Formats: sequence, structure tokens, C-alpha cells
Amino acid sequence: MSTVKTTVTQLFDRLGLVRILRHLGAGCNHLYVLGYHRVDEPHRRPWLDPSLISATPDQFAEQMRIVATYYTPVSAEEVITAIETNRPLPPRAVLVTVDDGYRDYAEFIFPIAQKYGIRPVLFVPTAYPGRGGFWWDRLYGAVMNYPGGRLSTPLVTFRLGTQAERQEALVRLRAYVKSLPFAEAMQFVQSLAENVPSSSLHQKPDTLDWDELRSLAAQGTTVAAHTHTHPLLTRIPFEEACAEIRTSLETIRREIGQALPLFAYPDGQAQFFSESLMTYLSGQGVRFAVTTIEGSDRLRQASLLCFPRLGMHPRLTEATFSLHLTPLYAWYKKNVNTSSAASYAGGAPD
Repeated sequence: MSTVKTTVTQLFDRLGLVRILRHLGAGCNHLYVLGYHRVDEPHRRPWLDPSLISATPDQFAEQMRIVATYYTPVSAEEVITAIETNRPLPPRAVLVTVDDGYRDYAEFIFPIAQKYGIRPVLFVPTAYPGRGGFWWDRLYGAVMNYPGGRLSTPLVTFRLGTQAERQEALVRLRAYVKSLPFAEAMQFVQSLAENVPSSSLHQKPDTLDWDELRSLAAQGTTVAAHTHTHPLLTRIPFEEACAEIRTSLETIRREIGQALPLFAYPDGQAQFFSESLMTYLSGQGVRFAVTTIEGSDRLRQASLLCFPRLGMHPRLTEATFSLHLTPLYAWYKKNVNTSSAASYAGGAPD
């Protein structure tokens, strides 16, 4: 965040303007959906891509305290009921969502949320429970452990002499992978990983398994669909995208016992979903689908299958976090700064 933005946010906080802004539009059926990936300290699992860390455990605890104190935490069931009955949500409604199903959900996210009476939604790509191996973590491990000082790719030959050079290569290669058709992208990541000694790569799964997910569901977590293999849905044929959606819903239903009509698009920027996919979701009974488009909105028909989220990241201060949960920030993102927040998961996939 820029120095100017930080200063303005701190000024708003000191003058009590955040408290005033918080109450504006409180009765307009507005919903803030918070989007998290991992909540952890980078040193605990250094083999995973740290750009997926949305907050440290201490930051997350403070954010949940703010939500519980000044807002109305709602569950996925309450959101679906509001949609189906056309009844308004309570004032300052907040839904907490977490993508991908990493182990830190059970270690930090759920216990902290439970302490404050908050029921998160955990969006799970159904091919990965108990397996792990998301492509962005494999790419991170390959680039950071690639032998030698150079890496030749179809994009360019990267110098890898320093950590900074490896980080720059990672950022550019991540964008390159996301530009490719999914099958080609996975082949590229695999080819990089094959050049790295297996002893340099972490082999144990870092995702929750189905038994753990069932236990969390029994305790109040809503486990919901996030595709099967986490492809960018517009980078695969439409029929395959539909199969990804259908398989994830069916697998959640089979493994958990029920699948609420919820969905999260992988890397849900506008270029990675479409009207056709929204129509298919609706035909599958999905009533509410979230994106990674930065912002918040009212529960209205036009936004139900492309709902924005507020992307969480470790650079958010308490004051900035609070300012993001105001109608002013929603208006700003929609009307002034229409670009998505590059800081959502550090620009990594969700």
C-alpha cells in the first residue's frame, strides 16, 4: 500500500470516520465477503508459495475480532436463505471464505473463527484433499530450487543467481502459466519440476484430507465446490469446464453428505469466467458464486453468480482492513479504481 493511502487511512481511523462510514448503507442488504487462502507464518512451511498467505495467525485473529465486534458474521446457509426467500441480510453482514483447503485451515483459521462465533466457507478443489500439489506451489518449488544459475523457457532465459532473480522469474512464469491452455500449462510446470532433485521438493501433502474435512463440516465449516482440478475455466473447453463444476459439486455431496449451492471460480477475475459458465452453474442449482474481483455488493440478482470479494493480504493494517469493510471502499472500487486488487493472494492463483 502506498504511503499516501496509508496516511489517509490512518487519518480516517483517528478521526472516527471509519466508524461513521461503517454504518452508511448498513440496511441496504449489503454483503462483505472476505477472501482468504492461507493463514500462517512463512517460515512454518517454506516449501509453499508464500504469496498465498493472506494473513498471519495474529492478524487473522484481530480481523475476526473486528468482524465479531462491529459487523454481523453470517453463514453460507444464511446467505442462501436470504437469496431464496428474498429477505434482507442483517446490517453489516460479513461472510468469511477460504480457498483451497490447506492444513492451516484446521490449525489456525477454524479455531480462531470458532472462538468468535464465525462459520467460514471452505472452497475445496475436490481432486486435492489429502494430496496437495497445487501447480503454483510446484512452480514455486521448482523455480526456487532449480539447479544452476540459468533457466531456459519458451518465454525467456532467466538468470537465477540471486533470490531476487528467482523471485522475478517466478512472478513472470506464474503469469505465463496462467496464459496457457490448462493441459499445456500443467505440462510446463511438470517439466520444470522434473529438473529439480526430488530431495529438494517437499513430498508430503499440505492439504486436509476428506476425513478431516468431514470433521470440520460437522463442527460448522461449510465445505463448498471450487472445481475438481482447479483449472482456469476459460482456458479449457467449455464442456470440460462444465465437467469440472459438476464433478466438484457431486464429490462434495458424496464426501460431505451435502453440497450447498455455492461455488468459487478458480482465480476468479473477469477473464476466467463467462456468462455461459454462470448459466451452467444456475442450471446445476448454484445460487451464489464468488469471484476474486475486488469489492463488495448488495445481494441482487445481477451479482449472485459473480459476487466480488475483499482479498486479504498481510499488508493490510487494522485500519485498512476496517476501511475496506465500508460502502465507501465498495463505491471506490466500482467507480474510481476499477482494476482488481493485484494484492489478492499476492497475485497468485486462488
